[in-house]
Amino acid sequence: MTKLFHGIYAYGRDIETRESAWRAALLVAGPGSALTSRSALELLGAARLLTPIPPVIHVATSRDRAGRHRGLSPALRNTWVYVVRRRFDPGDLRERGGLAVVRAALALLDFAVSAPDTDVKFAFLELCRLRLFGEKDVQFCFRRSVGKRGALKVRPLLGLWVPELNRIKSVLEGLFLLSWVPRRWKLPEVNVKIFGREVDFLWRKEGLVLELDGDAFHTDPIARQRDLEKARFLESKGLTVIRITWKEFMEDPDGVVERIARELGLV
Repeated sequence: MTKLFHGIYAYGRDIETRESAWRAALLVAGPGSALTSRSALELLGAARLLTPIPPVIHVATSRDRAGRHRGLSPALRNTWVYVVRRRFDPGDLRERGGLAVVRAALALLDFAVSAPDTDVKFAFLELCRLRLFGEKDVQFCFRRSVGKRGALKVRPLLGLWVPELNRIKSVLEGLFLLSWVPRRWKLPEVNVKIFGREVDFLWRKEGLVLELDGDAFHTDPIARQRDLEKARFLESKGLTVIRITWKEFMEDPDGVVERIARELGLV
C-alpha cells in the first residue's frame, strides 16, 4: 500500500499516469470536487501537458477543504494539489474520461487568475477550436467573471468572439481573427472548400484566399510542395492566394492584417 496524500492510499503500484494523479487529487478534495484552472484545460485538451505527472493540480470544491496538499509517494513528491472553495451552480460540472471537471468557461476564468495574458489567449482559442467555448459561454463568462481576479484578462477576448472562431483548426488562425475582428471589416469564411480544395480563409466575392502556415505542419519539403501546388491550382481558377507563416504573423500581426485589407480594397 502506497501513501499518495494524507489519508489517500494506492493499493499496489505508485501513480504512473497523469490521469491517476488527477483522480487522487479529486479524492484529496472530497466528493463533489472537480478539476479546474490549468488542470481542467489540460484534461479538455486546451492546454499543453508539460510533464507526465503534473507538478501542480488545481481542484475546486464546494466543501470546506481549501488549502495546499503535497504528494507523499515517490511519484508525487514534487506534486502539489491546490484546492479552492467554489459555489457550483447547476450545469457547472462536467465529466471527461471518468473525471469531474468544471465547465470550460469556469476553467478559463480560474486559469486567468495567475496565467500570463498570452497563455490565456491561447487557451481561449484552443477551447474555441475544440468547440468547447461558444456564444452561450460568452454570456456565461461575462456573468460569472464579475468580481473575479482573472476577469481583466478574459473579458477583452469575450468581446472579440465571433462564430467563425469555432471553425478554426489552429491557434494561428484564431490569432488572425482576433486581430481582424476589431476592425469591423467583412469576416472571411473559415476552413471552407472552393474548387474542391479547403482553404483557411476565403473572401469569396473578392476572390481572395489567405493560407496561414503554422510551423508544425508546413515546414517539411513534402508539405511545402503540396502547399505550392494547391496555390497554383487556385490561382489558375482566378483566385488570389496569400500565404503567411507563423513567424511573419507573430512579428507583425497588424502589418499582415493591413496587407489583407489592402488586397480587399478596404484601406
